[in-house]
Parts: sequence; C-alpha cells; structure tokens
Amino acid sequence: MKTYNLIYACMALFILIGCSKTETDNLGEDEKKSVHADYTLIVKSDGNLSGTIFNVEGEALTIKTEESKFTSMSTPDHSFEENSVLTSYSKKTNCSGTLTVHDFSDGSNVNYEVFSDLGACSLTVKSIARKEDKLYVAYDLHISPTVDEFYVRALDVSGSEPTFVDVELNQRPLELAYANNRLFVLGVDEAVTEENSITVVDAKSNTVIHSQLVGYDVRRIFTNPSNNIIVSYDNLHGTLNSVTMALSYTSYGEGKEPNFNKSSTLHFDSAGKMYYQMSPTAYSIFPVIPAIYDFSKNLTVLYAYENFMTETQLNFEFNVEKTTMVSYDEENNLLLIGYKKTSGENKGGLLLIKPQPDPELLNSIDVEGIPTSIFVN
Repeated sequence: MKTYNLIYACMALFILIGCSKTETDNLGEDEKKSVHADYTLIVKSDGNLSGTIFNVEGEALTIKTEESKFTSMSTPDHSFEENSVLTSYSKKTNCSGTLTVHDFSDGSNVNYEVFSDLGACSLTVKSIARKEDKLYVAYDLHISPTVDEFYVRALDVSGSEPTFVDVELNQRPLELAYANNRLFVLGVDEAVTEENSITVVDAKSNTVIHSQLVGYDVRRIFTNPSNNIIVSYDNLHGTLNSVTMALSYTSYGEGKEPNFNKSSTLHFDSAGKMYYQMSPTAYSIFPVIPAIYDFSKNLTVLYAYENFMTETQLNFEFNVEKTTMVSYDEENNLLLIGYKKTSGENKGGLLLIKPQPDPELLNSIDVEGIPTSIFVN
C-alpha cells in the first residue's frame, strides 16, 4: 500500500512525489488500543437527507447501526457545519425560509422561521453561518428587475424568542465565515471594480467595521484553527488576520494546487491539517479522492484509492466511483471516507482508514444513500 505525497515549495517551485509502502501489520502498543467511537453519518438519497449511527468498538472495528435522532429532511439550499452542529437553510417561498439547527452531541433539533417580517418580497439566500447562539443569513433582496439590496441577517436565538438585525452591505454577498467575534462576508463589487471584497461585521454591535478588496476570482472563504480567515483562489490562498486584517499569501505553482475549492466538506484536526475531497488530475484514475492539506508546510497528501486497495476491492467489492466526504477522528486516529458507488445513484459506502505513514483499509460498510458528512456523537 502506498500514498502519494505532494510537497509544494513556493520559493523553489517544484513538486516532489514520494511513496511509502505498508510492510506488515506490526502495530505498536499505542495503535493496538481498543477503539470506541459513535458517529452519525448523514446520507443523501432521492433528494432527502437522513442519518445513521455507527458504533465502532474494539480492534476489529465492528460496526453496528442504530436509529438516529437526526430528523430526515429535504436536501437544504445551504448548510454550515461547526463541530457537532449542522445548521441548514431551506427555502419555503420567495420570501420565507427555515433555519434548522441539529446538535449531534445531545440529539436536539430546533427550527427557526426567517423573513416572515418582510411581507411580500423576493429574495435569494447566498450563505449561512453559525456561532453558538448567533445565526447569520446573507441574502439579496430583489427590489426590481434591475435593483438588488444586500444584507446579512443576524439572529440571536439565546432568549425565549429570537431577535434579529439586518446589516446592509455595499457588495453582493457570496459566502460567510466567523472568527474573533467578527463575521466575514465574501462579496463582489459589481458596481465599480468587479473585484471580490471582504466586509467585516462586529458580532456584538452588528455593524460593519471594515471592508477591503481582495482581488479577482476568490473561490471561497473559511475559518482555520488559528481563528483567521482563509481566502482561496485557484493558484494560491491568502490568510487574513482576523484582528489586524493583514493579508498574506501562499502560492502553489502551476500543477501543484491542492484543489480544495470545490470540496463540499472541510475538516481540520488540532494541528491545522485539513481533510477534504480533491480532484487529483494525473495522480489517480478516480475523479475525486481523499486528501489532506497541511497549511503550515504547504504540503498535500493524496489518498489515491488504487494505492491502498486492490483492483478487486475497487471494482467488485466496493464499486468505488468517487469520494463524497472526508473527515478525521483524531482521538482514534481514523480517516473516515464516504464514497458513491458505481452500482447505483443512491448507493454509497463508508471506509475507515488508518492514515499515513502506512495507510490501511480497516473496515467498511455499505449504506443506502450517498454520504455527505459525518459527526462524532
């Protein structure tokens, strides 16, 4: 078994590909410890999301299914994951929608109706975010066929009745991220420059405190473990300091991009490594594979299936088509990979992998539906 390592050095502009092979199952005592983990796997099937609980016990990693408290729902328009909480937004009418907050740690599920105060209107929700008792919805309000207004609605759900404030924006919002008691709004300055912008909203006062242009073709923003904002482009990313607003850049070089812009899941461990789905280009025959990107070292590790699974496993036992979800259980050192099968539109599976330096397939399970995310209960 082997896994490819891509080491990107932006100054030297080279790519190093190396291999490591699994010799035998000669595990150390620390790796033989009994595993105990409870997960809720969210799967998509026929336009609906549902949950299944997996209890992983012991060295053999026997998987038992149980009924989940996650309420089945239609696939939402937007979703936001934060630790053990999944927040989603589903449109009801042209001017109403529902925010749903599900906490997998205690099984609670709460719904909040939004925009009913606007009466007859037309709006488009662009992005959502959550931080504890604060929920944020960025939206375009369509005043006429040629005029839009832009807002972020900040909902405080800490009291018996939710309260909200609409914060007006100068640029059309695209995506939200939260850090350091501030909401960061990725937008586009359509009126003047067509550049992307970052607008910063103070979470206590719900007022705009900063705005800056960040160039063209920003693909997404998200918060890293250092509580700063990653501003992602195709060939580089910027790190925006959430206190000083200083922006520094990391370049990849042509053909050396970690390609996390299109990943539907981004999961960090405590060391700052990010687990995600990657389009591997020349490094695998599969269109999407699991990958890990280390921001501190500008290094990507690719988990190409053909390098830790046999051809028989891939094509007949597991029927792997593409990766749909990647996560990591740091306590048990398990890489969790959800994938779609070639055997049907709603057929999927979950793989439990021992990660580098000696990647190993530990166990798997077939599921009805396509895995989209997983949460530790």
